[in-house]
Amino acid sequence: MSLTDLKKTTQGNKKKREFTVDEFIADAENYALGHPEIVNSDNTKNVSIEQAILAAKQQLASKNMKGNKPFRHATFTLSEQAIIQLQDLAKETKLAKSHIIRILINELCDEEQHNKLKKLLDSGIN
Repeated sequence: MSLTDLKKTTQGNKKKREFTVDEFIADAENYALGHPEIVNSDNTKNVSIEQAILAAKQQLASKNMKGNKPFRHATFTLSEQAIIQLQDLAKETKLAKSHIIRILINELCDEEQHNKLKKLLDSGIN
């Protein structure tokens, strides 16, 4: 956690609606019946069941899309020379560095096993 996480936000000045315990319990009963008063403030829209179901399905679909990302985060170390070469390639081709690395890995994996091993062993790069 950084110090910026501890800063007060402008929403902290927002006046919260005050209610008693009895009002809260009564509203919980109303909420169970589908007619909340305290929870259903001016900030929320009244939507039909169909709209709520559609919104929930869309939210679930977007959540599933985020979970099925084709890439994962990876951390690795490169020499200064390799970094400079990668930056130059990225500028020339206007491709992301990670995309260039994926292309190079794909090219290396598509060759025959003998050529792959030969390239790796004869590279002379530390």
